[in-house]
Amino acid sequence: MRIRLVGHSGEPLMNVGTDGPWWEFVKELESCGHKIVSSGYGANVDVLIANSHSKDAIRECKKNNVPKNKMLLILWEPKSIDYKRHSRRVLDNYGTIWSPSIEWAVNSNVKYFNWPQLKLNEQTETLKIWNDRKNKASMVLANKFSATKGELYSLRRETILVTCKNESMDLYGDKWNLGKAYDYRHYFGNFLRTPINLLSLKSSTNLGKFHKNYKGRIENKTQTTQKYRIVVVLENSLDYMSEKLFDAFDAGAIVIYVGPDISSYNIPKKSAIEVKADAEQINLKIMEIQELPIEKQFEIMKEQQKNILSISEFWYCNYVLKKLAADICEELKV
Repeated sequence: MRIRLVGHSGEPLMNVGTDGPWWEFVKELESCGHKIVSSGYGANVDVLIANSHSKDAIRECKKNNVPKNKMLLILWEPKSIDYKRHSRRVLDNYGTIWSPSIEWAVNSNVKYFNWPQLKLNEQTETLKIWNDRKNKASMVLANKFSATKGELYSLRRETILVTCKNESMDLYGDKWNLGKAYDYRHYFGNFLRTPINLLSLKSSTNLGKFHKNYKGRIENKTQTTQKYRIVVVLENSLDYMSEKLFDAFDAGAIVIYVGPDISSYNIPKKSAIEVKADAEQINLKIMEIQELPIEKQFEIMKEQQKNILSISEFWYCNYVLKKLAADICEELKV
């Protein structure tokens, strides 16, 4: 079958490179006898696989009389970030929705797959190196805005303020401390675009604050977080697990995690310290770990590493996307 593979920005020709996860994805499709269409919209196609909803791709499918069960959407963003893509107006165009969130995969035509992650390697940390690390937390996140229910961007701002009081955490990332005008302009732009029934008033809290614990932009997240004994991972929302949790393990630090229940994704409970989406609770957990003997801290980190490594191969991006392509091939046989 001739497959239109739509890119993440709606482009008709997705650049998959010559190696890596998307190259594995395409190779698997081709090994099943399919062909990726290499021309722009308006070509002859039999199947649509869309990483982003595209009206042009839908029109192309209708012109070619592509049946709905051969039109697939991969849903990458949560509703709190991209509510339009979660609307029935968009989703009803597709026979199958592939979702990296168990919480989104609730309808009969939605199928789950693991979010593709980078390859994790066993840490060679020693107690001596651990002793040289700062006995505090780091968080690497950008200053982002959403007025939609379920967003956790406002929790980021609150957590930064709470942890600043006792200097328990350092903040890194883009677009912080740019002033009230910057924050309010970007927030209200999103507010005006959000349907009334999806608005969250809490999402506007702590806009425009100056954060004394902000240490600036960084080029390499891992090199920065490796200087700390604790890493705080705060998801964008509570209904999906992105790359943030797995990225944190590259630091070889103790991971505090705020997001969906990791055990529901078949990740061992001891892979991270899970905390409710509450700034005070996050701060208390950081301080609790800070007060532990250094040997106990080191033991917790090693236990987390052992647990996450036990399942990491099933989340490795090359494996995940090759398996996703294989599952799609099976679906296209029907």
